[in-house]
Amino acid sequence: MELNLKPLVKFKNHLYFEEKDCVSEAEKALKPAVGSKMVMYKNGESQGVAFEDMFEGIYYPAISLYKASTVTVNFGPDFKYPPTDQEVYQPMSEAATQAMAECALADTLYHIDNEGKLPEF
Repeated sequence: MELNLKPLVKFKNHLYFEEKDCVSEAEKALKPAVGSKMVMYKNGESQGVAFEDMFEGIYYPAISLYKASTVTVNFGPDFKYPPTDQEVYQPMSEAATQAMAECALADTLYHIDNEGKLPEF
């Protein structure tokens, strides 16, 4: 029996097995979502496009602060300052509803595509 032991690393008084990151392989697998963009808003006013043609995937809102900085965010659904340059927009709170609908649709399509091929339980 061959053991494939990974190096053990001690970091901040905890032990971890080291994992090699295959960065070059991961970067080659990334696919751009052509036409995608991320726009930042402050009090309903667009601060411009931050990123365009981003890679496909899931993005989560995050804020990085330095020292004694403070920030207040409102991801909806009730906006104090709604976007002024968009007629149609969705709050982040709609993401969960949209994800559930997409999962239900994906499950339905899977069962339609595999009708008669799946084992009976």
